[in-house]
Amino acid sequence: MARTKRTNKELATQIGLAIRAQRKIADMTQEALAEAVELQSETISRFENGQRTPSIEKLVDIADVLRVPVTAFFEYVNDAGAPQDADPYAQKISAALDKLTEEGKNFVLVVAQDYARYHLTKSGKTRKKG
Repeated sequence: MARTKRTNKELATQIGLAIRAQRKIADMTQEALAEAVELQSETISRFENGQRTPSIEKLVDIADVLRVPVTAFFEYVNDAGAPQDADPYAQKISAALDKLTEEGKNFVLVVAQDYARYHLTKSGKTRKKG
């Protein structure tokens, strides 16, 4: 995949959107996150709005508090889509899965597939695999 050059403003905006999305998934306020990482809530707001770019050290602190890998803030940097375009349920499920063992993740996958299959069959909307 070819990389496109991003301006500092574009990068700050994309990282900020990712911080906001992860904070909302964690059901935290800007104030709570700011307190946890020893910053002012206005600073978190500036990060999320792309007005400032956090240092790597602060990104690591934010990731630790939100219990996500620091790479979560860069997931959309090379994509045309932004975190707010992603399905919020998928984001919440992904965040929950990150905390499970591989065995736990496989269990959840099987349960989800069975649940979906059951409800699709029940409503008559089953599709052939192809």
